[in-house]
Amino acid sequence: MKSFKLFILIILLVACAGPIFAQSLTIHISPHRYLSKDKATIVNLDYQVPYNNLKFVKHKNGYYAELDINIEVLKNDSLIFQKNIRDNIGISNQFDAKSDKAYLNRVSFSLDPGSYIFRVNALDINSKRSSTYSFPIETLSPETILSDIELCSVVRPDSSAFLEKFHRGKTLYQSQPSLIFEKRDNPYVYLSFEVYTNESMRQDVGILILTVQKDSILIVDDMIDFIAHSDNERITLTIPLTDIEAGKYNGNITLQIGELSEERNFEFFVTEPKIQYYYVFVNPDDDYKLLRYFMGESAPGNWKTYSYDAKKQYVNRCWVKLANANQVSPESFIQTIRDRVDYANKHFSHFSDGWTTDIGRIYIRHGEPDDVEKGTTLDDTRFVRKDFQIWKYRSRFNAVYLFLDIQMNGNYKLIYVNGDERESSNPNYMYYLGDDFDTSLLRN
Repeated sequence: MKSFKLFILIILLVACAGPIFAQSLTIHISPHRYLSKDKATIVNLDYQVPYNNLKFVKHKNGYYAELDINIEVLKNDSLIFQKNIRDNIGISNQFDAKSDKAYLNRVSFSLDPGSYIFRVNALDINSKRSSTYSFPIETLSPETILSDIELCSVVRPDSSAFLEKFHRGKTLYQSQPSLIFEKRDNPYVYLSFEVYTNESMRQDVGILILTVQKDSILIVDDMIDFIAHSDNERITLTIPLTDIEAGKYNGNITLQIGELSEERNFEFFVTEPKIQYYYVFVNPDDDYKLLRYFMGESAPGNWKTYSYDAKKQYVNRCWVKLANANQVSPESFIQTIRDRVDYANKHFSHFSDGWTTDIGRIYIRHGEPDDVEKGTTLDDTRFVRKDFQIWKYRSRFNAVYLFLDIQMNGNYKLIYVNGDERESSNPNYMYYLGDDFDTSLLRN
């Protein structure tokens, strides 16, 4: 059956003559019909919501979105069943919220024979964006020999609890309700379906015919002998994506057993890999500030004149260059910097984000120090006693940094450095520390 893409706009009127805002929640819904052992129709209703279409809110050590799904099942214009689902979606990495990753869930229904209307309303609790869609469902005949075709991005042995609803036995069948397959992430489209036979039908050799077309041009034309071994068998066919072009594809599976013949149609979309942009922050202006920690004055002085796309391209080139200089992959390097930014924000934020502080900058550049010494200045200074931290690096390079809590608010300032040409000491650092400060602590 077709997958339904929901792009319904909710129109909000603000004041009597105010502007009109259109807000919608993108959700992909794909229903699949199967027969149970007693020949009742089972409908698996799979839905998928891209992370970048949800609003994630920071809570403790993670980021969370809430999705409210309300499903109504109608028959002869009468509501016969209603189900409400609250999905709590958590991520640990804030950058996943802007990624192409998606939340996937499944709801199953057992239907008596007849025609139904399914009405689905999806609401993002945090953003208040929603979508509503209705579609018909006709139950399968008890004599059918073919279920609907379920398009999957992953089919593999898996006995874990990951996506438990999508397991059949010890195999994971991860459906793709969007029907969109990116060639880099999905080398195959998996076509999963069930075949229903009886003992008399198993005396015949059946034929499975798979055809796939693009723009009326036949791309796949396979004929496979099929021998049934049980009343209910799951079949998985694969369509390699490596050598086919991006675009929309229409397919058909026909099963012939003796004088019986049934067919199911399907469609899917293939996309080329997107251009990979490496970044730490959503806003390239923040990446520019972060890059200056590593590049100093080599960053462009006319940054403000750059367009948004030009900024993204510049940031991407810089991160790739820095990754190459460190002899690691861009993915690994960016993840390291993101982890350090998260750590800095968690531990060094005082009136401003931790990554923008002096101590956060050093942590982001070099990571965790090999040695940290904490103390308090003594009495021989013009100021009240102040806390200090001395960070020492030895394993990869030799450097010493002294941070002083000058304003006694937790925002440590770098006042002394040795062994790092990108940083500079305050010429009057002893003025803050006092003549009785033990300078031997600064030896590495």
